[in-house]
Amino acid sequence: MRNNVGVLLNDGFDQFPSVKHYDTGKSTNLSGVAVVDVNGDKRPDIIVTAQNTNSVSVFLNSGGGQFSNKKPYNILSGVGVMCPQVADVNGDTRPDIIVANSGDASIGISFNSGNGKFTKWTTFSTGKGSQPKSVSVADVNGDNKPDLIVGNFKTSNVGVLLNAGNGKFLNQKIYSTGLNSQPLSVFVADMNCDNKPDIIVANSNKKNIGIFFNFGNGTFQRQTTYETGGSTKPWSVVVGNVNDDNKPDIIFSDIAKHEIVILLRS
Repeated sequence: MRNNVGVLLNDGFDQFPSVKHYDTGKSTNLSGVAVVDVNGDKRPDIIVTAQNTNSVSVFLNSGGGQFSNKKPYNILSGVGVMCPQVADVNGDTRPDIIVANSGDASIGISFNSGNGKFTKWTTFSTGKGSQPKSVSVADVNGDNKPDLIVGNFKTSNVGVLLNAGNGKFLNQKIYSTGLNSQPLSVFVADMNCDNKPDIIVANSNKKNIGIFFNFGNGTFQRQTTYETGGSTKPWSVVVGNVNDDNKPDIIFSDIAKHEIVILLRS
């Protein structure tokens, strides 16, 4: 198994003729990647999570499609870190790194201290034995502060941690995704066009996609489910308008059939 990040540069004709690899270290077992400018130089940088080494590595963009050697940030209490998100969660205008810390039952945040450097990790509990597999960052209660939404695989629920300001979060409020549903992926988008962000979840063990509609104050209705069909295993979910009708559609990967599936909104 290769332990690297690959970058394919566009040649200007919508072609990607070659790939350049950047080493992430021996047996890192990469579990996610994000691309965001973290040091304010207007060039996108690369952030990757490594499950085996319980670390996040940052590759700063040095220009011309080249990247620096990795700068690792180890999570001492971490086990199986994944799903990196990058957003300013403490209001200092610098993007921070947020990860699902699966084995430690927590969300980890490394705050950006400037120039693409990050602080030691701060963790927020997702509940004993929860085994979070994914995290999304969005303002769900309209206070202009980004909140954390997490899919807790083992306890079969979605957790919402509201932002209390200054990089602190309230204890999570949980919403059941169904007995032994094993949610693997969460995404936040306004699904019913009421200008309130809803939670969409891939329930890997129940053959459905769940939606929690937002009441508007950071609390959510009970889950509404949409069946994905027999022998399916929804793995990862996103939302986008794929048919230009100005309505949000659901796209998910089905690991059982090795397919990408689109659910068009009627």
